[in-house]
Amino acid sequence: MKNYFLLLFFASNFYLGAQNNSCPEDPPVNPWLAESAWPTFHRNNAAQASTCIAGPVTGDELVIKSRTHMSGSTSPWVYLSDMYPNGERVLVQSNSTHFFKHIDTPEGIHTIDSLRIDFDGITSFGFAFIQAKDNKWFVPDPKYNPSQDEYSRIIKIEDSDPNDPYSELVETEVFSFEGTPVNKVSHLMLNFDGHLVFTGDTDETNNVAHVGILDQDLNILDILEYSTYPDEIVSHNSSPIENDNSWYLVTTHRLIKFGWDGNQVSIAWEAAYDFVNDGPTGIWAEGSGTTPTFLGYGSDEDKLVVVADGHNQNNLVGFWRELPPGWTGIPGQDIRFADSIVIDAAQASNNQFQSIENSPTAFGYGIAIAQYNGFLGYDCENDKGVQKFQWNTETNTFESQWINEEINMNGVLTYSEGSNLVYSSGKEADCNYYMYGLDWNTGEIAFKHLLGPEGTFFDDPYYDAGNNTIIDENGDLYFPGGASLNKLEKTNTLGVTVNELQKKIILSPNPARNFIKIRSRLNDKIEEYQILDASGKVIRKRKFFSKRIFISNLAEGLYFMKIRSGNDTIVKRFIKR
Repeated sequence: MKNYFLLLFFASNFYLGAQNNSCPEDPPVNPWLAESAWPTFHRNNAAQASTCIAGPVTGDELVIKSRTHMSGSTSPWVYLSDMYPNGERVLVQSNSTHFFKHIDTPEGIHTIDSLRIDFDGITSFGFAFIQAKDNKWFVPDPKYNPSQDEYSRIIKIEDSDPNDPYSELVETEVFSFEGTPVNKVSHLMLNFDGHLVFTGDTDETNNVAHVGILDQDLNILDILEYSTYPDEIVSHNSSPIENDNSWYLVTTHRLIKFGWDGNQVSIAWEAAYDFVNDGPTGIWAEGSGTTPTFLGYGSDEDKLVVVADGHNQNNLVGFWRELPPGWTGIPGQDIRFADSIVIDAAQASNNQFQSIENSPTAFGYGIAIAQYNGFLGYDCENDKGVQKFQWNTETNTFESQWINEEINMNGVLTYSEGSNLVYSSGKEADCNYYMYGLDWNTGEIAFKHLLGPEGTFFDDPYYDAGNNTIIDENGDLYFPGGASLNKLEKTNTLGVTVNELQKKIILSPNPARNFIKIRSRLNDKIEEYQILDASGKVIRKRKFFSKRIFISNLAEGLYFMKIRSGNDTIVKRFIKR
């Protein structure tokens, strides 16, 4: 384990090469997602928003980059793309009118291209888009008004040249739900067959709703119509997907598990639970709880799906994905109900927003969640609160581990195993925004970095309206703001940004089967290289004589290559297939 944590140190201080979207303790990896450090909004299909890569810590030299004044207003999500043949990646965002492709350079974050996907910035939001491998993007346009001949659409976007990150974006397919029974479609997921999973809103006239499957050519494979309760809200949040292609949808009245057998969608089971109760029911406070999050997988004893409900005093609620042997249930609750616990750090303050709209982050059986202050601006004096819970596998109960009542973290939390911190940003009474890192074990502030002052409603680059914070291969943080994309970037002791180093060494192809070529633009010659497995064990150490390194004798999986050139040591990752 010492070698493994040494690698995490190198990962946080030097450039890491192509990063598969898995870490050693990840849930099963979806092979259809982009191979990057952060390919989707909660990072993986388990919706856990956690990674093994070490983020910034106190003492790091940091700089802030920003791309501001983006057309179409705020985009709460940012993803990191597949690696292109030249070794570069792009960053992608989607907001109410545009899809953006950015490149991060030593000089700043620049927009390569943007594609207008809709001209209605009020009813159309392409936030929950999907990034599949080989840089294919699927963006929903949820606008739905049949009286105006408007129907939800899904737009497939690709590069005009798939080998060139600087090429223009093009729409290659557009699917309209006109002619189908499906209502407004706001959410897309990607299953383990590489298919798109969609959820439709409630048809209040007929008391039904729809879910379904499309392939990546946007052909409908199946649509399931199911009955809804009066006033039931069915598609407020996204869904996590198991590697057997089942997925979980939380509504105001129940948690539903849907199944897909390759031909047909079905309801596997549903668990009744009142997710609204006495909670707020304003226009944006729909009470249906957060995106469900998985705890437990593989050989773990307990397998749960966890949701924070929409009660006035919120609760963390767990349901069994697999019923444990001998489980007889809790009186008065559905057999799938495992336990609930009050979230003391989160309470409703008005009738507009859910107090915990932000989904939680999970790692192992730990799960953390933060108070929410809305997405239409919030005061410098605001509601505080971040809380962490632990699932006790012996007693089958949630336990509160800590509460931090000092700060507001108004975005989706992100946990880094490498630095053992949970990150997000917030605003303080001085009207400045800060990026925080809380100690995962204690909840104490272990990292705090000033981002900048509060701006105006139309120009507030660090505004954190439920945004996600992603960690790239170098341990840098990217996070959206008010019509902006920001980066908190580490620099080395010479004041040279990590991005300048990362372009000096390129491994290709990556993933590779038989050999890897090393292309170097370092000032000094490469002297030696080491190959280490995922546990940090050195399995090869050689003087560097040839640019082509043969790896056909390695087993499939994740590896590190440590390259020494003069005073520079650079650690890069590669995948053997």
